[in-house]
Amino acid sequence: MTHNTSSSRRLIYILLLLVIAASVALSIVMENVARNIRRNETPLLNSTIPQMRYLGDFESALLRYQLALDKRFTDSITPDRFQFLESMGRGELEAAIVQLRSSLGDGPDLDALRDSYQHIVELTPEFERNVASHPAAARTVLIKMNEEVKLLRKRIDDLQQQVEDAIYSNGTMANRAIEWITGLVHVFDVLALVTCVFLLYHVRARVRVEDELSHQARHDPLTGLAHRRSFEARLATLPQLPHVVVLGTIDRFSRIIGGFGHAFGDRMMIGLAGRIRAAAEHSGGEVFRLDGANFAILYRMDCEEAEFAEALTSLRDELRSPYDCEGHEIFATLSLGAVSFPLHGEAPDVLLRNADAALQSARKAGGDQLVVYSQQLNAAAGERLDMESLLRHAVERDELELHYQPQQALADGGLIGFEALLRWRRHGKLISPAEFIPMAEESGLIVSIGSWVLEEACRQISVWQAETGQRVVVAVNISPRQFAAPGFLSHLEDLLATTHIDPASLELEITESVMVEDAEIAIALLHRLRALGLKLAIDDFGTGYSSLAYLSRFPIHKLKIDQSFVRNMHAVREQGAIVQATIGLGHSLGLTVIAEGVESETQRAMLSNWRCDEIQGYYYSRPLPAASALNFLEGSLQLQAA
Repeated sequence: MTHNTSSSRRLIYILLLLVIAASVALSIVMENVARNIRRNETPLLNSTIPQMRYLGDFESALLRYQLALDKRFTDSITPDRFQFLESMGRGELEAAIVQLRSSLGDGPDLDALRDSYQHIVELTPEFERNVASHPAAARTVLIKMNEEVKLLRKRIDDLQQQVEDAIYSNGTMANRAIEWITGLVHVFDVLALVTCVFLLYHVRARVRVEDELSHQARHDPLTGLAHRRSFEARLATLPQLPHVVVLGTIDRFSRIIGGFGHAFGDRMMIGLAGRIRAAAEHSGGEVFRLDGANFAILYRMDCEEAEFAEALTSLRDELRSPYDCEGHEIFATLSLGAVSFPLHGEAPDVLLRNADAALQSARKAGGDQLVVYSQQLNAAAGERLDMESLLRHAVERDELELHYQPQQALADGGLIGFEALLRWRRHGKLISPAEFIPMAEESGLIVSIGSWVLEEACRQISVWQAETGQRVVVAVNISPRQFAAPGFLSHLEDLLATTHIDPASLELEITESVMVEDAEIAIALLHRLRALGLKLAIDDFGTGYSSLAYLSRFPIHKLKIDQSFVRNMHAVREQGAIVQATIGLGHSLGLTVIAEGVESETQRAMLSNWRCDEIQGYYYSRPLPAASALNFLEGSLQLQAA
């Protein structure tokens, strides 16, 4: 494209230079030709053409002189009349000779004319003497005079022919010059026409490119929808009429890209954008693509109107229908946040901030729903930002601590280890993990916090082993982001080397979601962790993305049944069946099975009857601070010793 543009510009410059050079050359040539024509025409007009007239006048005078002689010979006029006519004719011939002298000059042509004329005039007296008395002699003289007239007329004709030839030659030269100039003008016109056509084509192409660039400057290149800057400009020019600004995001679109790649995601995005646009425009909405999987829709109505509810219902229904792309049937949903203009703000940044707060609330609620803005949303968002800022300093301020929940073997009722559970103590009060753990996951803080948890757990294992002389197993939860973070394996290797704990004392609990991004890399990392001597457990089994697809390939020791199944297994038959099946599956794979969330004797008894290996929950013990956990450990060791 750049090469073609450069070539076009070079050709335009060459053509323009040629037109300029041709114009200058044509002007010079036309000036020279005009000068030559003027140079040739000046003598023609001043001398040659008047000479033709003078010769004609001379010849006419000569003929009249001859006619007077003939009339006198035939006695058609009186002698007096002849004298008058002869005198007048001689005067006319003299006058013609004078005129011819101005054009012919004192050359041989003029001398020949003068000599012939004078010879005729000199014979006139002899003719006059004999015309009355000797007619025969007069006739002889008249014949001689007529011969002289013929010779003189012959000279006049020759001179006239010379004049005509000169005029014709000059006209021929002028015609050739004019034809040459005309040819040059035609060549110049063709060159100018070619240049103009090429310039018109180039200008048209340039205008088309500029229009395309202008369109691209205001639209998303993938979907063809107007982009964020266009949306913000549109918001800045809204009239003071009710409008609804809706921000939407395609739920879990990143998983589609993770599963099928960016190229597939782009093709699907084009299709989904077309659906969103068709559904929104059907209700009078304007659609914009902000970035990624995020869209904006502007409706000219109020969010309290029934038409708005119908428009959003139509939009969500359109997107819920299966999307078939390259043989894959995919279901997509939208999370939507809406604000009213001018009720919830007039400035574009205020509207976008409030709409985004509503959108985030819809996403946190699980997606596939609409949330209309309220002031409480901004307050909650502000509190969340404040909490995130405080959480970033929690480690350096020594506000994080681990509590340890004992785990029991159902076979003998003994303690088999602890699970390390993170707690955040702020100003003496514990903040619920349900409040800050999701925030840490979303913000990425979970990686640094997870590293601290591993270090603290390893340190605590080392302390307990030194105090009790016994190996103590501590289970630590590993988030998917921490598992996939660079340096996770090397950090563990350094911890084992510096704390000198038995690797079998540390049990890593991972969820099946670690398989989402790249299962092969995750499985390879699990094998390397297993090679270090660490214990591996699948946490929250049954709630992940691929419960059975990779289970046989995991180098794990233990399955942990999620408490959501255990909580209602005695009341809901299907839940009990799932727990029982999971225990059987784990045993068939040679794995230990532990159930969490056990809070009653009934639950413990059911699990024992189903041959579950271990339990964890309030029935056995709540999570304990490190000092209390040490007391629990020592008491358990004493019972075992007894």
